[in-house]
Amino acid sequence: MGFIHFLGHAGFEVGIGQQVVIIDPFFGTGLNEPCEIPLLKPSLIKRADVILLTHEHWDHCDPAAVKSIAERTGAIVIAPSKTLELIDIDEKKKIDVSIGDSFTVKGLDITVTKAIHPASVYPVGYIVRVPETFSFYHAGDTYQFNEMMNINVDYAFLPIGGTYTMDPIDAANATKLLRAKFIIPMHYNTFSRIKQDVEDFKRRTRGRTLVLQPDQTIEV
Repeated sequence: MGFIHFLGHAGFEVGIGQQVVIIDPFFGTGLNEPCEIPLLKPSLIKRADVILLTHEHWDHCDPAAVKSIAERTGAIVIAPSKTLELIDIDEKKKIDVSIGDSFTVKGLDITVTKAIHPASVYPVGYIVRVPETFSFYHAGDTYQFNEMMNINVDYAFLPIGGTYTMDPIDAANATKLLRAKFIIPMHYNTFSRIKQDVEDFKRRTRGRTLVLQPDQTIEV
């Protein structure tokens, strides 16, 4: 049916239906402290149909890498306007989104969710579905919020780092709100400020958590 490839930090490459979706690709640009995970290279991305960006921060939006991937693959870049302003590609290849938007592009049913991340000018999350395949939710950087109870997906990618996002306890509580078959933790252990015990998170989510290492791929 598809695959989920963890690019590290909060970055994912997801094969869903006939499309490849890249979310918040992270390659370490902008790091001013030691990185504690293996760093991948943008050239690893051989195909992309859609690139989703959750907000403007350097660890979620690498303008040079996004430009390189988009121009090489022809991908459409989808993001809030303040984030899109950072991406120097043809305007026809951009889609500006706001919280609550729901639309279909390249066979992907995309819903833009809120995210609670006060350090960002306009953070969002995304739900992506393709009929007869599977669905996923990328939360972006966020704290828990009540509207998570309206999210019903196969896979949920949740931050657990605890600096400007949920920590393992908060994220485990969030999993009781949203309905997801599997939880994939992200945005942790990249550097010292977001060091967390992922095994503790696994225990709290009672077997629903899949822990991926950078550059690991699972078939779904």
